[in-house]
Amino acid sequence: MEQTTAQTWNLTSLYDGKSQSAELKNFMMDLENTIEQAAGQLQNYRGMDARDIKVLWEIINQFQTALLGWEQLDDFAICAYAENVADQSAIALMDDSAVLKAKLTSLQIELDQAFAEFTEAEWQIFTATDRMQAASFYLNKRRQMVKDRLPAELERMISALSVNGLSGWEQQHELVLTKLRVPIEIEGELQEVSIGQALNEAVNGKDRESRKCAAEAVAKTCEVHEDAVAAILNRVAGSRLAIYEQRGWDNKLKEMLEHNRIEEASIDAMLTAIDGNKDLYRAYIERKLKVAGYETAGWFDLESPAFPLSDKVDFGAAKNAISKQFHQFSGKLGHFADRAFDQDWIEAENRPGKAEGGFCASMPLAKESRIFLTYRDTYQDLITLAHELGHAYHNFILHDEPALAQQKGTSVAETASTFMENLVLDAVIEQTADQNERLAMLEIKIRDGLKYVVSVPNMFRFERKFYDQRADGMISAEQIKTMIAEVENDIYAGLVEELALHKWMFIGHFYDAEKAFYNIPYTIGYLFSNGVYEQAKQQPEGFPERYDALLRDSGKMTIEQLGKQYLGADITQVAFWRDAQKSLCSAIEEYLELTEKYWQGIE
Repeated sequence: MEQTTAQTWNLTSLYDGKSQSAELKNFMMDLENTIEQAAGQLQNYRGMDARDIKVLWEIINQFQTALLGWEQLDDFAICAYAENVADQSAIALMDDSAVLKAKLTSLQIELDQAFAEFTEAEWQIFTATDRMQAASFYLNKRRQMVKDRLPAELERMISALSVNGLSGWEQQHELVLTKLRVPIEIEGELQEVSIGQALNEAVNGKDRESRKCAAEAVAKTCEVHEDAVAAILNRVAGSRLAIYEQRGWDNKLKEMLEHNRIEEASIDAMLTAIDGNKDLYRAYIERKLKVAGYETAGWFDLESPAFPLSDKVDFGAAKNAISKQFHQFSGKLGHFADRAFDQDWIEAENRPGKAEGGFCASMPLAKESRIFLTYRDTYQDLITLAHELGHAYHNFILHDEPALAQQKGTSVAETASTFMENLVLDAVIEQTADQNERLAMLEIKIRDGLKYVVSVPNMFRFERKFYDQRADGMISAEQIKTMIAEVENDIYAGLVEELALHKWMFIGHFYDAEKAFYNIPYTIGYLFSNGVYEQAKQQPEGFPERYDALLRDSGKMTIEQLGKQYLGADITQVAFWRDAQKSLCSAIEEYLELTEKYWQGIE
């Protein structure tokens, strides 16, 4: 009898009872006690006439324990909510997690102040000790950040207020979005579906008419709620700008640059390199729409394939394909993927009541991960699964590091996930002999690439413009839609008539309380990962070991340092980012060549 692969994850192995777990409640109490105990010890330490370094070591260890505990709690709460968005206990758990996060942040602020009190000579000795060396990068960054922040009592106030401020607005957006219902026709029956389901229908519907109807239904629903969501976006940006003003920050990107450990010069070079290929990207979009036979096009046509794949790929086949490619890269990676499947770390079942989207949750105390997506038997789902397993592998590498050496920026966090996408997708393309099937697979690769080099940079430009104007006052929904149209038309003008003017309402990254300008790190990570992937192809000997070392050091280096150490590259220069687009550009060039022959009727 053929063995089936489970498509539901096991959360009870972490906490029996899930969001209502008694064990989890006790864990939260212990976590709160650890934070309070560390805070008390830190207060005593800072009141001493002479520093007792051993006491500070103990406080840092307690902070690391609390940090890992909170990360596991928060990700577990997100998992419990994602598998059942009607779970009120999970919603309450996320609220409790936010409160604990504020207390942990307050402790962090006090620690930062303690770090700032060292003389430079004392600090060099302290961070060079065996106990602190692995965390020295993080500690140095925190010490530097103190100089750019307000006094500790004011930073604590900001953290406390954020529960009902930035974090509160983020949760309000999530609740509004979750409750939205879009009336669309599915298989002849009018149904009210979530915004995520409606967007999926607009992109992946069975024919253009149904996709167009779904897109129009999304627009009509969004129009009803656009003022309310615009108010939330204004409050998120306004809260953040008020904090920046109090800190005396002129550069609105400062927080994002700090979080992603990257220099603004590197981002500028990346955007310049992307703009250098704009004509090629437009050429692909134009050709694809012509091949599909569209005289006029809408946003819902951009991701719809001109060459649909004739085959579906079920979950078992996806598991086998991923396992094979991961094993071919390295036994360590392959065995890890097998473990994730066999130990039920993956929630992939296609059922109502789930959240939309996909993510990977880290459980650092358990040294495990959980992966969430809705698998609908498409090759895109296969690639998404490989992507999230990449995140899980990155977690796996870092889980053996001290807590402070596990902290990585969002852009570096995409290094492993995008790498695994390339690993699996390129293998599928290479094994595809049929020309139409090959074109279909190329479309998947190109579509995903354009998301990072066109869509995300466009949203970054929109967000920068929005923040600039928000500094002068509230911005209406109509004005927001105008901004969206301006940045989108930079590449879509003359190609796409119906733009997704409401996309700002359902891109959750705009509303994230923790991470400012949360979209652009995905482009950084995509292209940086492509640079890593190119080296894997060019210098395969011993690369898996170097790759693991790069992932391990992702919590200990800036992106510029990682580029220099492992790629021999200066990422502040346009050349690196231009080379990082070669794989995508080659796929587009092949697509253009094959479709030229297609139009001429040449086999």
